Amino acid sequence: MNGQTWQFNGVSLNTKAWSVIEVPEGLGTPGLRGNNIQVPFQNGKRWIKKRYEERIVMLPMWVRGLDPLTGKLPSDKSENEVLYENIDYLSSVFGKLGQFVLKRILPDGTVREAIAEVYRPVTFGKTQTGYAKFAVEFMLSDPFFYAPLAISETSAVASLTQEWSHENPGTAPITDATITLTGPMESPKLECLDNDVWLQYQGSIAPGESVIINTGDFKCTKGSTNMLSAIRHGGDAYWLLLNSGYNQLRITNGVSGGSIKLEYYPAFF
Repeated sequence: MNGQTWQFNGVSLNTKAWSVIEVPEGLGTPGLRGNNIQVPFQNGKRWIKKRYEERIVMLPMWVRGLDPLTGKLPSDKSENEVLYENIDYLSSVFGKLGQFVLKRILPDGTVREAIAEVYRPVTFGKTQTGYAKFAVEFMLSDPFFYAPLAISETSAVASLTQEWSHENPGTAPITDATITLTGPMESPKLECLDNDVWLQYQGSIAPGESVIINTGDFKCTKGSTNMLSAIRHGGDAYWLLLNSGYNQLRITNGVSGGSIKLEYYPAFF
């Protein structure tokens, strides 16, 4: 594993009694959802935009009849007795219904988290006294891993039209972000110039007022008021699309002043 470790629902999957062997499936980029359209009397097919599909992360593992903390056999028990105790414990961990945090810790200590569920049977195969092998298949309905801490960038709007470069430090695109527009502003429009995706709030934002836009849940509020009807967008069904790396952004404002804040959790393949 070259120092890489895993946790599921707060339980370490790399101990002195059980551990991950390798990761043969699930790392790298996920597949795409959607198909090109066949048009009669035309060669090939017509390309359409696609979305990332859910994916599987499979972790082959071993388990031994040892204490997970000390790596030693308790003096009053046999290897097989402790092995089956450990199998019972792991079965309780992987047998819970629902989605839980799957945490991946890279060799340099970087943490990335995904929401996962164990969707296939976990079958333990005993190969020798006090030793068994098994595999756990996690389904990630959201195919990305995320940094545990959100990043935030605030830009003061000093002119009617302003451009700046924003870096998405993840390897995957961002579509789920929180945008905070603080007045004074008049119908501000945010454009991602690299992919032509744009978002506009139609209305006035007084000095000291803020409009909060959640691009993942398609929500817009001013205080406690739902302002969804004030949103216009174009270029994609997404309200926002930040590619990996640097993105050239532009905000157009009917008045000078105010600020825009971007907040999101960087996503990784």
